[in-house]
Amino acid sequence: MFFGNTEIRHIESFYFGGDHKITFNIPANGVIDLDFGGLKMFYFCSGIKDEIISLFKTVESFVGGVSDHPFIPYIGSHTPPYMEKANLDFIKASMELTIEERPIYEVDVPADYI
Repeated sequence: MFFGNTEIRHIESFYFGGDHKITFNIPANGVIDLDFGGLKMFYFCSGIKDEIISLFKTVESFVGGVSDHPFIPYIGSHTPPYMEKANLDFIKASMELTIEERPIYEVDVPADYI
């Protein structure tokens, strides 16, 4: 489990069920934040290893094409193939939908139509 707010960050592993007690050492300036927003808890469903894998897959789906230069591999100003695949894999796994590739047609549009 991950416990935290803007002042406190703590990871705790529980290997057995039952009651558990955790004591937090809250810094003086953290009491105001704790009183205002409380302490948040995030439960890692499958363990920290699977959460790291999930984080990597999320980054893989969204990080790419971050440069202004179109010809740089992986980070150029285009969607890299690994990013396309990661998004298609996510859609298939989460929505059970297989996206079919469609043909791309070039159409010449006269300038006075634009």
